[in-house]
Amino acid sequence: MEETPEEAAKSILERLREGGLWQPHGLGLSYVKEGVNTVKLISQENTPSSAQARIRMRILIEGIGWKVDETICEITEVENLSLEQKHMKEMMMRQELAQSWKCSCGTPLSAFPLENGLWVHNGQEEMLLPNGEKEMVEQWSVEIQCPTCDAKIPTEPYDYGLLAGDDAMLVYKTSELIYTAVDRPTIITMVDNKVGESLLLLGTFCPFSGELLPPHVRGAVVSFESLNSGEEE
Repeated sequence: MEETPEEAAKSILERLREGGLWQPHGLGLSYVKEGVNTVKLISQENTPSSAQARIRMRILIEGIGWKVDETICEITEVENLSLEQKHMKEMMMRQELAQSWKCSCGTPLSAFPLENGLWVHNGQEEMLLPNGEKEMVEQWSVEIQCPTCDAKIPTEPYDYGLLAGDDAMLVYKTSELIYTAVDRPTIITMVDNKVGESLLLLGTFCPFSGELLPPHVRGAVVSFESLNSGEEE
């Protein structure tokens, strides 16, 4: 059975972290989750279609028991941007909002030792696809620890990427090894210098420990070194 708009909106909002950004595709609207069952409309494009969508979305969101705060909504002019430019602008907005995320003790999540984030496999969850079919999907989180109160906070992988930056997604630690993704020029240099044996092409499991690897490192060409000795295997 196909997911209804109400079910889709509820699923998105429940998964959204406090201070997280939601931009329904193609509507020109930007919402931020604020408090329990409340979202704040922070911007609306200055077009008739976006104005109409704003009314529809308010009815939809309030219909699932959530509140919409429109008191500080900014009306923005439509910019003639390429898809790449729009994506970059959206990413910058998301990264800026991520800087406001805090631990319960008040410490910004961006001040955590994010490089020590621990990837945790949380099993599988049944997801409803757009065509109405269901599929089992792996669920992962990244556990980060507060340097002030020692609280351990599980974060969505996407949120972790916003906080830690792209470089943090290029390094992955197992119980024994550190994998570092390498680009094509580096691969060529390493092979030319006869150190290509230090490279691996990763699959689903770590070839040494057998640990399940998170999806973002699968298929990556990596160099590797021991966590204990710091020497290349």
